[in-house]
Amino acid sequence: MKPLGTRQQGGKQRRSQVRSAAGELFRTRGFDATSVRDIAAAAGVSVGTVALAGDKATLFLDVMEENAFALVGGALKRLKGEPVGTSLTLAAEIWGVFEPSLTRIAENPELTRAYLIAYLRADGAHATSAGQVDVICAGLAARCVEHSGGEPGASEALLAASAIYAVFFTITFALAVGLGSAAEMAQGLRDLITAQTRPFERAGTTAGMSS
Repeated sequence: MKPLGTRQQGGKQRRSQVRSAAGELFRTRGFDATSVRDIAAAAGVSVGTVALAGDKATLFLDVMEENAFALVGGALKRLKGEPVGTSLTLAAEIWGVFEPSLTRIAENPELTRAYLIAYLRADGAHATSAGQVDVICAGLAARCVEHSGGEPGASEALLAASAIYAVFFTITFALAVGLGSAAEMAQGLRDLITAQTRPFERAGTTAGMSS
């Protein structure tokens, strides 16, 4: 019998393989055209191993959210490592956090539409991702405070960050269901970011967002 630690490590590796394979198949084939058997074959595991992650819809929701938060969170993490200077406005920096996600959604709105349908069908059974949203909003607020030189944890900065994320979230699904063009939605988010970050902009910053 394998030691407990070895079995746990093997299980974690298999779950990672399943998520990676599922994510790629969902991205390239779509939700409906991907079966649990497809995921198992691509991951090199049994169908039963895939089932341990939940049914196909649950796995789809988990993978979609994981990838979405990784994209936004990764951009925010890279921004956190950059010193605040005068070459970019705060608005331009925050737009850079969300632009890659909007581009990905505009390129494959069907996938986001499938996520919305799966989420609504879950009818509250799917665990919320509020914790991850809180982390992103806190990171955006912290960057606002870095630019303004204000007090860490300022409520005004968190309100601005929450407003920006709420509009981004709304635009995500608006694009998925075809309410307006990608260009219109992107411009709307840029305008909102500019308005919300204006009170926190450092004097002397020059380079804004490209249209």
